[in-house]
Amino acid sequence: MKTLDLLKLVFIFSILFTSCTEEDDNQNPTNLPANATTIAGIASSTSDFSTLTSALTAANLVDTFDDANGEFTVFAPTNSAFAQLLAENNGISTLDDISSGALDVLLKNHVVKGKVLSSQLEDGQMVETLAGTKLEVSISNGVVMVGGVTVTTPDVEASNGVIHIVDNVIVPTESLTIAQLAISTPDFSTLVTALSTANLVTPFTVPTNQYTVFAPTNQAFADAGINLDELTEAQLQRILLHHVATNRVLSSGLENGGMVETLAETELMVKIEGGSVMIGEATVVQADVSAYNGVVHAINKVLIPEDELDTILGIASSDDFSSLATALTSANLASMFGETDKMYTVFAPDNMAFQSLLDATNGISSFDDLSLEALDILLRHHVVEGKVMAMDLEDGQMVTTLAGTKLEVKLMGSDVMIGGVKVKMPDVEASNGVVHVVENVIVPTQALTIAQIAISNNFTSLVDALAKAELVSPFTDATNEFTVFAPTNEAFAAAGIDLNTVSKEDLGRILKHHVIQTGVLSSALTSGQKVETLAGTKLEVMIENGTVMISEGMVALPDLSGVNGVVHVIDKVLMPSTIVDVATSAGNFTSLLGALDDTNLLSTFNVDFVDGVLKEYTVFAPTDEAFAALSGVEITNEQLAAILTNHVVSNEVLSSDLVDGQTVETLGGAELTVSISNGVVTIGGATVSTPNVDASNGVIHIINKVITD
Repeated sequence: MKTLDLLKLVFIFSILFTSCTEEDDNQNPTNLPANATTIAGIASSTSDFSTLTSALTAANLVDTFDDANGEFTVFAPTNSAFAQLLAENNGISTLDDISSGALDVLLKNHVVKGKVLSSQLEDGQMVETLAGTKLEVSISNGVVMVGGVTVTTPDVEASNGVIHIVDNVIVPTESLTIAQLAISTPDFSTLVTALSTANLVTPFTVPTNQYTVFAPTNQAFADAGINLDELTEAQLQRILLHHVATNRVLSSGLENGGMVETLAETELMVKIEGGSVMIGEATVVQADVSAYNGVVHAINKVLIPEDELDTILGIASSDDFSSLATALTSANLASMFGETDKMYTVFAPDNMAFQSLLDATNGISSFDDLSLEALDILLRHHVVEGKVMAMDLEDGQMVTTLAGTKLEVKLMGSDVMIGGVKVKMPDVEASNGVVHVVENVIVPTQALTIAQIAISNNFTSLVDALAKAELVSPFTDATNEFTVFAPTNEAFAAAGIDLNTVSKEDLGRILKHHVIQTGVLSSALTSGQKVETLAGTKLEVMIENGTVMISEGMVALPDLSGVNGVVHVIDKVLMPSTIVDVATSAGNFTSLLGALDDTNLLSTFNVDFVDGVLKEYTVFAPTDEAFAALSGVEITNEQLAAILTNHVVSNEVLSSDLVDGQTVETLGGAELTVSISNGVVTIGGATVSTPNVDASNGVIHIINKVITD
């Protein structure tokens, strides 16, 4: 664009040509003709100031600095300083790229009213120029810098002031067009590329235009994930013009809640809170960078007009989110995010995040390992209703997802964590909400089967035990529903269970003793409650001061809800303790246990519940020594069954409940007489050697003989 008239250009180049042919004597401003006394005279008589002189002439400033009645301090750039300016990446390749008005600002930015010698300059001092700008003075080890450039020759005195020669041109943003300002700022390189691609550079080079530009930084473009090659020129123009308002509007002229009309015929809302200024959803990171034809406010986000935004489904359909798109389709959720009647916030895992999920030790090697219900929960766990930008999230906040689950927000410096995973790309706006890209899939236990919960939580001993007992399958079936009291690895180690030696049947019974058929949250448990396990055994609940005990095990972590039930982590392996279990562990009832097995009575006394009803017994149990007295006696299984049932009474009867002379009826229908003398109890002629051995389904009284009468 040409801004200097032809006569001025001819004049400038004629001076430049003439200056280059002068003798070297005129390069030193301290060795000049006697009539070169004013600042303008010194500049015009010095060949190394020929470009400066040309610029002063073009800006009609020669007379100002030739006035003997004036007094100025000029920080004068040499020809090489101007040459360096023209060589830099700043949109200025010749002085013709600077309008006369902008040139006036540029030159006056080098001039201070009054005569200020170098000895009068102080480190940190701010001096005001004729352009109304400020230059900071820096002095270190005798080197003086003004406005960021070095004074190479100080104190060249003139009749109307003083000249300090500097090694670079001091360029104020106020002398640049918005286009030149953007080109000069490395952090706007993507914006410059976008403007060029959209054929929008020209308007911002016109000095007579006035604009306010909300300029996204390079990082803002990177965060937006915009591929300039994928947008049409019209789309890109509309996006860029959505950042531009006519006229110059400084930040002080913005009002909270005000609306800024853009060149895209859209509006941007202003939000001012605690000194922070937001334009739309972007924060102003540097305000009020004045240019010759307007003002630039740097922002941290690319603003997209709503009608140019893709839907959440459209964003998820990009190559980086193909796994998410597949999952949404499988769960029949794709259409929901393709509609624009509702707004959603999606914490979206990319393909790498989904691959990490499948690679992890969690029982999920493919989407086929998740039921449709589980997949639905998993995906909804990443979605919040409404549009929630990153700046709206607060540390410690709990947000409710469409799955009914909660995600905790953690703000750690500049990082946002949601549900324990990091947001790596926030605020990707969509026409129906916003997408925050997260590093990992946020997996709620509600989307996992009990088996997957156990694997994910590194309950390796429990998982290995289930595998040995061939019990994994029921806990992977999403249609089942269980409550599992899951012992930790430490609990298994303390129990001393050797998976190499324990039988599959015994291990299976122990494991089933930890499982209830239905899902029960800790809030539904009551103190004193007795619940039936899959083994038919009993677990007793005790609650005191908020501590929940399941038999002898303390609940360390409750309510890990899964798709097929709930897991409560406990600190102990729970061993069944029926009458049969107690007799087995005692070691001196092998004959009794064998007899019960031979007569098909063993299972009766090896459970606590029968058809859902808790059954309790009192067993008068002969020892192996007592059974030895019957050796050689021929007894049929029918007779043996009758003998055994005559050792058992329905309900639990402690020794303290027995009375001398009392008769008790057995399961076999016999009447046994109780005799108590000097604290010794006999029953049916047998002496009770050890009373009141507790079992989960009753009590054992050990006797010294088999009752055959």
